[in-house]
Amino acid sequence: MPKTDDELPAKFSSSDRITGVNTAQKYDAAQIDKLEGLEAVRKRPGMYIGDPDERGLHHMVFEVLDNSIDEHLAGFCSKIDVTIHVDGSVSVRDNGRGIPVDIHPKWKMPAVELVLTNLHAGGKFGQGAYKYSGGLHGVGAKCVNALSDWFKVEVTREGKVYHMAFERGKTTQKLAIIGEVKNKKNTGTLVTFLPDPTIFTI
Repeated sequence: MPKTDDELPAKFSSSDRITGVNTAQKYDAAQIDKLEGLEAVRKRPGMYIGDPDERGLHHMVFEVLDNSIDEHLAGFCSKIDVTIHVDGSVSVRDNGRGIPVDIHPKWKMPAVELVLTNLHAGGKFGQGAYKYSGGLHGVGAKCVNALSDWFKVEVTREGKVYHMAFERGKTTQKLAIIGEVKNKKNTGTLVTFLPDPTIFTI
């Protein structure tokens, strides 16, 4: 029901009293925000992982785990290890193909960085990478990255071991080769993250 003149705050003008809207407040292009990268996830975490409590933490783990499960469903992964560390961080390791590390032809950055920092990037939107996918219900490791105090990924692929690091969704260490493996058939991905204590309530 519309408010009467007596019910409207004194700061409203006479024209405001017709609509109940504060026309003194500017509303133009300057009031439109565009959140960059993963800022939207940090701004409204509940939209992506639910409540920032135990359930949200479980959701974070399963989002990373889903990527490994998808590799298994596609026939490329036979082993998945989940480790909870004493500092509260979590690691998920698989022996799948490893997240691609080559430079994306359009976005000109390593594919692993693209899929971990861009909400709308991944290998599950089309039909090329996965026939079956358990991770499509969620938002993936990129949102886990955004909601983590720190996030590290290690990819073993084509005989080399690659490493990248992030803090609260932003890249802090660029993709670098940190080692080699003798058998090029040894592949996989290791993700380790620490949930951001400023977001989660436990």
